[in-house]
Amino acid sequence: MSDSIPSSCCPNRPFAFLLASLFIFFTSSAFANNTPGVPRPDAGERMLQLRTYIAGYAQNFTGIRYKHGGGASASGFDCSGFTSFALREFGVTVSPASSAQAKEGEEVSLDAVQPGDLVFFGRRGRVTHVALVVERTTEGIICVHSTSSRGIVVENISTSGYWRPKIMFARDVITRQALDKHLLDEISISPVLLAAFDEMTPECAEEFEQACREVSPLPMLASLDAQAQLKMAYRTN
Repeated sequence: MSDSIPSSCCPNRPFAFLLASLFIFFTSSAFANNTPGVPRPDAGERMLQLRTYIAGYAQNFTGIRYKHGGGASASGFDCSGFTSFALREFGVTVSPASSAQAKEGEEVSLDAVQPGDLVFFGRRGRVTHVALVVERTTEGIICVHSTSSRGIVVENISTSGYWRPKIMFARDVITRQALDKHLLDEISISPVLLAAFDEMTPECAEEFEQACREVSPLPMLASLDAQAQLKMAYRTN
């Protein structure tokens, strides 16, 4: 896999910045392998890859503040605004309200949660919070979520004295939509990236897209809003 970034036709375009900080979800070799003679990963492997991308993407927002009713990185997130935002970037649509998210998808055992699943918390049967699963380990369930006191954090909810007693159930909102919408076979480019393409020459856009296909998705800058940074980059380049 190549990690080189072409720059011959567009020397003033911030390729490195775009690759490192945009909302990018390109298929890597795990998603789209059409080379003759090379086995294509099965649906299970591609589903896990999609889930891993979602969980990895969500973690890049660690440190962003909590905002009641918030659903955008520029202004902050509440718990369900954050989960709906992270999932939506990969084509999975859920309600922005935790009480509604708690009824979407399929319920899954807490002992079988996978990256991207949603865990719900509450009291007396009432859902009050939601978190997105990063991974399930022998030590417990690691989640990323937007908390009112600390903003977006990654933590083990199974060992948390605060969250563990409030865990209610988990739901898989990814599998059915991934199959119905053919998300395992798509290359999804965010509107931010498409806007960037509009400012490139056709040759430059083609070169940039090829570069993205050849590298794995790279982390975003956790403390910065990618769209604002993109606009700034284009004003200064």
